Amino acid sequence: MKAFRIFILLFSLSLFSCEGLLDIDAENTISGEVLTDQAAIEEALNGAYYNLMGIYDGTGGGELLGGDFKLFPELLSRRNSNEISWDDVNAPPYSDFIDKDILKTNLRVESNWRRAYEVINTVNSILANIENVENATAKARIQGECQAIRGILYFEMVRLWGPQYEEGGSSLSVATLPLLTEPITEIGEIQTPELATVQQIYTQVETDLTTASSLLESSGKNGTAISYYACQAYLMRVALQKSDFESAETYADNIIESGAFSLVSNPLLAFNNNTNSTEDILAVQQTTANTTGDKSTGTGLANHFSSLTESGLGTMRILEFSLNSSFISGSPLFSDDDIRGMVDYDVDEQTRATEINTAFYTNILNTSTISSSKFMTADKVIPVIRLAEVHLARAEAIFEQTLEIEATALSDLNAIRTRAGLPALQESDFGGDAFAFYDSLVLEKNREFMYEGILFHDLKRRATYLDDLDMANSDPLDDKFILPIPQAETDTWK
Repeated sequence: MKAFRIFILLFSLSLFSCEGLLDIDAENTISGEVLTDQAAIEEALNGAYYNLMGIYDGTGGGELLGGDFKLFPELLSRRNSNEISWDDVNAPPYSDFIDKDILKTNLRVESNWRRAYEVINTVNSILANIENVENATAKARIQGECQAIRGILYFEMVRLWGPQYEEGGSSLSVATLPLLTEPITEIGEIQTPELATVQQIYTQVETDLTTASSLLESSGKNGTAISYYACQAYLMRVALQKSDFESAETYADNIIESGAFSLVSNPLLAFNNNTNSTEDILAVQQTTANTTGDKSTGTGLANHFSSLTESGLGTMRILEFSLNSSFISGSPLFSDDDIRGMVDYDVDEQTRATEINTAFYTNILNTSTISSSKFMTADKVIPVIRLAEVHLARAEAIFEQTLEIEATALSDLNAIRTRAGLPALQESDFGGDAFAFYDSLVLEKNREFMYEGILFHDLKRRATYLDDLDMANSDPLDDKFILPIPQAETDTWK
């Protein structure tokens, strides 16, 4: 298996070059006798985070949580020429995602697949040697973080490489991804993998995240690493994807009622920060030395979203008139008072990120389009899960269970609305129509999470129980929205 051999060898070389953590015992052999103490294991875990968050490791590297796992969904859900004008000269592999014709040879698909399985093999190796951590507290934390990383990655991958989870539906038995829970330490161990079903992947995801939650609960917010709350937030996402609204509400409650996080006063303050904001539950940590990429590398969110001279090529060129519509037919996306829809037209080649204080600005490289200000430079934190998402998820979960306008759900909706400059809504504003409240929830999420890679997955899950939803003028459950296993992988399968 060429592709699996590639990721294992890269894994070994990366560890070998980092303090000699992995020894090559003989040709075609990868030693498993290397993670013999806590120091070695901690360093391997740091490497797993480095790759999970997508810190730049060459032009062929995938950016995972810090890049393509946001960008793929955004491009798949967008209608080319109606919503964006993608610069396919500077970023041609991404054009497949806009055209909804994703080739097995697409380099972005291959690079993210490779890097994801590098991370999975790293954490599997740590878990296989976890008994070498003598301190019980450290052991629980490391094991929890490793299982959380594995659970998060498999969840993100099954949503992109597999069909939508449908309870009782045929999608659950579809073979989709290799499910690896043991480390591969020797080339001879590499075999053609058996593909696990959607159900099997989801079961592993929930097992990993639930176990990780228990192991990490005593660690609190756990600094910038994955915490108990991040596990709960991902379990919330899993529950929503399965339409398990009761569980989704419980996970959201656990986060909100803990008081560990608070919404920032202005939605723009959730982005372009040097450190986590008060609403970041999980975020990619970037510094000037370690980034997911910029215009100098041709990778990363800053390169694609930012058109500022200091940062990127602005390949994601947004057509401004697309902001006047939403996924809910006939509803305007932003009102004049909404902070999240305001555009700065007074920018030029000299403008710096610190001078932008609006949600959008004129694309400097293509002035007939605009750029989002969420990812302006490559040295700032990239939010992965924000408290705002948890509030709107709880509101939706409550509504789906009751089909009524409950006070808590209305309060969650208003918390996101009012900080964006919109007036709070009263139950009377919906004229007794509970589904008008649901429409407001969906609309609010569209406003809040544009270009964060979330809305694509929402459309797919809602398509399992709602009629007349479309994504880029197509059925969200169409196979063309599912990524293919890379050709470099399947070519070597027997």
